[in-house]
Amino acid sequence: MAEPVYNQAIPLITRDLSLRKGDLPEEVSDLSELRSLLIPIVSHLMDTDFNRLLNVLYRIDVQESKVKKTLAEGQPDAIAGDISDLIIERELQKVELRRRYGSKF
Repeated sequence: MAEPVYNQAIPLITRDLSLRKGDLPEEVSDLSELRSLLIPIVSHLMDTDFNRLLNVLYRIDVQESKVKKTLAEGQPDAIAGDISDLIIERELQKVELRRRYGSKF
């Protein structure tokens, strides 16, 4: 059975957020677990190094309009979760594109 796509996104998230090995597990049971592990990391970046978070989002290629909307309209206690969702969404897109077109490059 193929590895779930969300587990394939973990190394990308780890690399793009410049996390240390072990900050995120190599596998999670589902997307909600990945989200719950990512929220404290995003929250910490929001609190301590917001510019780094913005740079990470830019590097990951999260749509700027989505980030702005989340920051402007999101509930303060839910913004870290919303940004985590954006990160996961974009990294999953990358995994899917690599799965679909990887053999052509």
